[in-house]
Amino acid sequence: MRRAFYIGVIFGGILGVAVALSMDLLLGKSLGGGWSEAVANDLNRMFNAHLSPHSFIVIMGVIIVVGIIGAFGSFIGGIFSVMIARLFQVLTKER
Repeated sequence: MRRAFYIGVIFGGILGVAVALSMDLLLGKSLGGGWSEAVANDLNRMFNAHLSPHSFIVIMGVIIVVGIIGAFGSFIGGIFSVMIARLFQVLTKER
């Protein structure tokens, strides 16, 4: 079970980051902006600042947001892979 969990964590993290970055690349311009524009807009509203989407603080915020998405994907991937491993273990159990 431990090996299945680690495999799920790796694949879930990779898929989470890939989906987040592909959303930015594919849908960023059609929806009005990508992750950097969204983080800059949120920081400007919260702190009444005038940050550009290419600011260092905004880029660090984007890295944190994509990291959180990757961590959540890792968690879900680990849980899902353990569930699938237990399902196959029950199905292949001999009586």
